[in-house]
Amino acid sequence: MAKHFLLFLFVLTLFSERTFSQDSTIATNTSLKYQSIGFQVSFVSAVGIAYGFNEENNYRALVSAGLLTDNEKTYFAFGFDYQKELTTTQNFRVFVGPSVGTRGVTFEKPTPRIALGTGLEVPLSGNGIFQNITAGATVYYPTYFFLSKNISFAGGIFLLYNF
Repeated sequence: MAKHFLLFLFVLTLFSERTFSQDSTIATNTSLKYQSIGFQVSFVSAVGIAYGFNEENNYRALVSAGLLTDNEKTYFAFGFDYQKELTTTQNFRVFVGPSVGTRGVTFEKPTPRIALGTGLEVPLSGNGIFQNITAGATVYYPTYFFLSKNISFAGGIFLLYNF
């Protein structure tokens, strides 16, 4: 399964370099510095509000956190994703990078995890990834769950406004 997914990402990267970059109105060598804010649902980093800072050399640091409380318990999640772009086009992003996070109930017995993620981000509006609203998905493997000492797959999705 993991081999098929990595092969798919490799073919997608080659396809994007040849097809999308030729028709794009945005230069393919454009390195932009921009920020992102939105929501993320991730089984590794966190479920909640996300803030990202995108470096000029095609790296993104994405921090996400969430807090939910009722009369008896407080649920929390906090995480960090570091993404390196594998594509040079601005029509979509294919990225890879490490992720860490923890979640728990009433700040007792947090469940930390660490993973390597590969994902895809596409624009929902605007002329490229760096403008307006984008959506993406990440597949994490291997994901190491510290308390159970298990290694498995995990996933995540996000919706960001880039400015």
